[in-house]
Amino acid sequence: MEEEIISIFVHPDEYAHHIGQVASVGVETLRVVRKQPSFSTPYVIEMIPARNCSRVEYKSGLAPVRIAAGIFLLALLGGIAYYLAVYWSSLQPGTEIRVGLLGLAVGYGVRWAFMSRRHQFTFYLHDGSRIRWRSRSGDYKYKQRAVGNVLEHFRRRGLLRVEAV
Repeated sequence: MEEEIISIFVHPDEYAHHIGQVASVGVETLRVVRKQPSFSTPYVIEMIPARNCSRVEYKSGLAPVRIAAGIFLLALLGGIAYYLAVYWSSLQPGTEIRVGLLGLAVGYGVRWAFMSRRHQFTFYLHDGSRIRWRSRSGDYKYKQRAVGNVLEHFRRRGLLRVEAV
């Protein structure tokens, strides 16, 4: 008999990027992506009974690496704008400045620096180990429904602890 799945966090195409993390949550099991030393199947799905969870923590927060990359990109673009302003008269005639690419880079920098959020679940097991799942920072709003389903499930079971940063 097949188990009811509450939420799928990771699509099978993305398993390689989420080794050691929870791929989906069912009513009675957690499916975890584990690395396997094989070229034909580099990972395997391990089923962990949900009754082995002592508590579940949810954290909605910022993605620090993406934010740092956005700030770095904005600083780099600020430097480019400064040097263009200072040395404008020294440019060779016919020099092309691709304003569209600079504008696109500014858009990415602003989005990364100010709108990088992610979901994170930590599942604590009775044996003292823990399993995590982190969404990618660009997937925050796309994973909102799946996260809501898991929050509701573990809230009903009395295992949920929520932190909002």
